Amino acid sequence: MTTRRDLAQLLIPVIRWAPGTGFADERPRIDAALALGVGGFQLVGGEQDVVRALAKELQIKSKHPLLIAAELERGAGQQFSGATGLPPVAAIVALGDIEALKRAGRLTAREARTMGVNWNLAPVCDLDLLAENPVVGSRALGGDPRKVASLVTAWIESCQAEGVLACAKHFPGMGRVVADPSVELPSVDLPADQLKDQDLQPFRAAISAGVASMMTAHVAYPALDSSRAPATLSREILQWLLRQQLKYDNLIVS
Repeated sequence: MTTRRDLAQLLIPVIRWAPGTGFADERPRIDAALALGVGGFQLVGGEQDVVRALAKELQIKSKHPLLIAAELERGAGQQFSGATGLPPVAAIVALGDIEALKRAGRLTAREARTMGVNWNLAPVCDLDLLAENPVVGSRALGGDPRKVASLVTAWIESCQAEGVLACAKHFPGMGRVVADPSVELPSVDLPADQLKDQDLQPFRAAISAGVASMMTAHVAYPALDSSRAPATLSREILQWLLRQQLKYDNLIVS
């Protein structure tokens, strides 16, 4: 029987730092979420020492171990002042040195871990295919599926070797969208065989690398699900394609 607490553990509230007040304004929400028994929190902003103290407090007050997440695509300094900020991954890849990418993954994970952040919502596994794409661009590791698959593997393995969970996003790929999914629902009208041969390659590599989590794309793929439901809500894409065909059995997050 599924209980209220079981369902609560599927929730990851976002906690935002504010200039002047820090995390103080979020205290009522934090207390309510802990009482409910949520599975973790995503932290946005803050000074690294304050973030470290908050993450420790959250773990102590929770009745179970928490996932403490942050989006650190460009290093821990992307979110937390005092930590190291890095260039977009496209700039690092442009160096032509895979060791530089691995060092970026390791450094980010080490700094995250010292702050109590155990889940990095990265890397972006979408292909950089369209100049007019409003959401990918320099966040991507490139446009060649085979090369990106290799780079994805290197980044994930470097991150997770340091004890921080990685997150491959945005399944099954947002490289072909020309609208922002946070504003409207884009549709990728491409044959299924082309999507599976190209766009899915980096995600296959991520699964082979043992990626701990997979973030969905809020995008419709009619060739994969004729109902035109976005991947986030699609049983065909998440259950049949991701779970059954690709044999992915770790965490899925929206």
